[in-house]
Amino acid sequence: MRGFQGDEGLDHPDAILATAKHMAGYSAAIGGVEYNTTDMSEQTLRGVFLPPFKAAVDAGCLAIMSAFNDVNGVPASANHELLTEILRDDWNFQGFVLSDYTSEQELVAHGFAEDGRDATRLAIMAGVDVSMVSGLFLQHIPELVRSGAVPMARVDQAVRRVLRTKAALGLFDDPYRGTDPVREQAMVGSQAHYALAREAARESIVMLKNDGDLLPLSKAGQRIALIGPFADDVDNVFGPWTIWGDESRRVALDVGLREAMADPSLLTVTRGSGVEGALDGGIDAAVAAARAADVVVLAIGESQRMSGEAQSRTDIVVPEAQQQLAEAVAAVGKPVVVVLKNGRALALSGAVRNAQAILVTWFLGSETGRGIADILFGDFGPSGRLPVSFPRRSGQQPFYYDRKNTGRPADPNLEEEEYKARYRETPNTALYPFGHGLTYGRIEYGAVELSAPELPLNGTLEVAVTVTNRGARAAEETVQLYVHDRVASLTQPGRLLKDFKAVLLQPGQSARVAFDLRPSQLTFINADLESVVEPGLFDVWVAPSAQGGPVATFRVTAPEGQTPAGDQR
Repeated sequence: MRGFQGDEGLDHPDAILATAKHMAGYSAAIGGVEYNTTDMSEQTLRGVFLPPFKAAVDAGCLAIMSAFNDVNGVPASANHELLTEILRDDWNFQGFVLSDYTSEQELVAHGFAEDGRDATRLAIMAGVDVSMVSGLFLQHIPELVRSGAVPMARVDQAVRRVLRTKAALGLFDDPYRGTDPVREQAMVGSQAHYALAREAARESIVMLKNDGDLLPLSKAGQRIALIGPFADDVDNVFGPWTIWGDESRRVALDVGLREAMADPSLLTVTRGSGVEGALDGGIDAAVAAARAADVVVLAIGESQRMSGEAQSRTDIVVPEAQQQLAEAVAAVGKPVVVVLKNGRALALSGAVRNAQAILVTWFLGSETGRGIADILFGDFGPSGRLPVSFPRRSGQQPFYYDRKNTGRPADPNLEEEEYKARYRETPNTALYPFGHGLTYGRIEYGAVELSAPELPLNGTLEVAVTVTNRGARAAEETVQLYVHDRVASLTQPGRLLKDFKAVLLQPGQSARVAFDLRPSQLTFINADLESVVEPGLFDVWVAPSAQGGPVATFRVTAPEGQTPAGDQR
C-alpha cells in the first residue's frame, strides 16, 4: 500500500491508488486451477486468507477487488458477509469495492444468479460498488431502482464511495495531476529508476544451491557457455501482465554477462532448445559449447506465457525439451549453474536438480541481465528467500509450509515409513522450503535463547539467536521466527512464521538477533470464530527457513485470576 500510495497523501503527484485483490480465498482454488471453486472452514478463511486484506485496509487501502471464485458456495462478488459484514462493519473500510473483470456477470455461470439483472442485484446488494467491463450496472440498475429491488440509497452509497476516493486523490482539484508531460519525460525511464529496477532484480534472486562454492563466477579467464532458450531472450524479461514495457530497454542475460566480463569473447551463447520444443541441431550445438567451456550457465524455465492468469499447469516441471537439453549438457561433465526463469514453484528433477548451483530468478524486468550478472559474478551476494515451497514432485501440490501435523505425522528421516501421512514415492517435505535462500557467506545458528521460560498473556518474551558468518564473503542473512502451538482447542499448523529480520554479517562476524514475541502473535480463530490465544506449551524456532533450525519451548500463562478464553474442549 505504501509503495503505490506513498507517504505524502493520495493527492501527491507520485501517488496512485492501490487495490487489494482478489477478496477472498482466490489462491485456494481447488487443484490450483484458475477461476476454480474454493472450499474451506471459516477458521481458515478468517485466520489465513483474510488477514492480508485486513492489513491492507489498515495500511490505507481504498480499493478492494472481489474475486472470481466462490467461498464455501457463495461467489465472492455476491458475498455480503465478505464485502459488507467483514469489510465494512468489522474493518470499517472507507473505500470502494469493484468487481473483477465481469465477475458479477459470472454469477450466472456459477449458478447463483438467474440472469444479468439478478446478478446485478446480488452484486450491488452484497457490496460491489463498481462494475468492471460487463456493463451490467449501467444496463440494469435504473430498472432495479424503479422496481424497488435495489434501494436508491444503496446506489447513492456506492457513488459516494467512488466520489470520496476521487476527492482523496485530488482529482476534483486537478483532474490531470501526475500527467505533466515535462515531468513525465524527466522521470519515466530515468537512470534512477533503472538503477532501482536493477537493485530490485538482484534482491529478488534466490540461490537454492551452491555446492563447492561454484558461485560466484570469475569475470576474468573463465570460459562460460551460456546455454538455454533464455540465454539471449528479451521477450520474456518483463513477465506476465506487463502492458507498457519499454522494449528498447530490455537487457537480456547474455548482454548483462558480457558487460561484466573482462573479456566478453570468453562467453559463448547457444540456445540449445526452444521453451517447449526442440531446435534442429540445438542439443548438439549446446554440447559442443559445453565441452569448450570451463563452466556452463544454463538459462531455462518458463516463458511468461506459462505463468500468470489462466496458465495453470498439471505438471509443474521444467518443459521436456529443456530437461533433455539439461541432461545432455550435464553429461559433458562441466560444472553447471542453472538460472531458472519461473513464475511458480517448480518440481526439479534430473540434471536440473543435480546441478552444482541453482538460482531462481523469476521475471525480473528491464534490468534482468544486469541483475543476474551482479549475483553470478559476486558484485552483490544473493539475499532473496523463497515465498513458496519447492516440492519434490508435482503430485505433492498444493504444498505449503504451514500444514498441520495430522494424527500420523511422517518422520522425514524415514524413507520407508508406512501408515503415516506421506506419499509412497517421496518424503513429506519440501525439496526447498518456504524461506530458504543461500548467501555467499556460511551462516551458523546458535541455540535459541529465551528471556524467560514463560510468556504471560499480558507480557512479552524475548527470543534471540546468535548467527555467525564463517565464510569468506559478506552475507545478508534473513533470520526467521516460527512458532507452533503444541496443544489447542483446534488443531494448529506445525509451524507458523511470526517475524523475520535481515542482518548483514561480514566474514567472521557474529550478531545477536532478538525478537520481542507478544501474545497477540499467537492467536488463532477458535470454534466460536473468535481470535484467541490459549495458555499452554509452544515451540519456537529461529531458523533460516521453515524446515529445520534450532528450537526451544516456552509456556504461555494467564495472569492469576484471569480465565483463558476459547478453550471449549
